[in-house]
Amino acid sequence: MRTVRLTQFILTCVIAVLMAVTFASAQDATPGVSPQEEAQRELLYRIAEDGLTAGDFDLVNELLSEDFIVHSPVGDLDRDGFVGFMQALRASLSDFTVTRDAVIVEGEYAATRATISGTFDGADFASPMGILPPNGEIVTIVLQTFHQFDDDGRIVEEWAMFDLLSFFTQLGAMPAPSS
Repeated sequence: MRTVRLTQFILTCVIAVLMAVTFASAQDATPGVSPQEEAQRELLYRIAEDGLTAGDFDLVNELLSEDFIVHSPVGDLDRDGFVGFMQALRASLSDFTVTRDAVIVEGEYAATRATISGTFDGADFASPMGILPPNGEIVTIVLQTFHQFDDDGRIVEEWAMFDLLSFFTQLGAMPAPSS
């Protein structure tokens, strides 16, 4: 009887230790991700949520290198041009949000899938096609972006891809393609 209890006690302890080790390892950071890469991942979420969505453009400027440039379907923009574009978009779209749907970081580079959304019922939007008045439509832009970080951990260059035709159609600048 005593042997059975001792065996049960030992098995219970072994199971408890195994569970503790498994739980602790599940709490660790992503395996193989360096602290620098984790900081870059966090920066990408911060710029989307705390910067662009919240309208904190001082934070956006802080997280982008002074030499920042973005290459996009609307052309190349420096840091001031990017911030101006995002401020105009945010002013035009009520309930404006930028969501990082996926982030992959490796070394000094990161790839993301992001969604910008809001209702075009705010300010007029100045586009390459002219001034667009609000049309009350929900606008959703899905972007694939590729970022490069500088030695200070800030974004120095970005390549952004999105469907420009869909964007301008949602803003009412052009008719929807016929089905």
